Amino acid sequence: MNARNEFGLRWRAYPESVYLTRSLVSQACEAWGLARLDYVGRTIMSELATNAVVHAVEGHEIQAWVTLLDGSVELRVWDPSHAPPVVPDADVEAEGGRGLMMVRLLATGGCGYRHVNGGRGKVVWARLAL
Repeated sequence: MNARNEFGLRWRAYPESVYLTRSLVSQACEAWGLARLDYVGRTIMSELATNAVVHAVEGHEIQAWVTLLDGSVELRVWDPSHAPPVVPDADVEAEGGRGLMMVRLLATGGCGYRHVNGGRGKVVWARLAL
């Protein structure tokens, strides 16, 4: 993929590092002239990255990408866990567990996950339609 169409980042699975992925989205949106997608993109990426950190072993490598596709911007996060992402039933009194529900609502171009060939983890993705 052309470097102008994709921004990527590798970091270690620590909660205090999630902010790096939000900066990645801002950098990409600014480069592509898509400031209108910055806030929602940062929100989605933050949720995807937080889930990756929560479900990975602390200190393991995590990766994130923001890619400009025809008709959408794709946000992806890879983590080494094989466990599929789970969207829990809505519980109005729960203190957590709403992140992937929110991603589903905000991802105007769809969302999902796939296991990586070779069985090394999974990629969770969401798209914002242009």
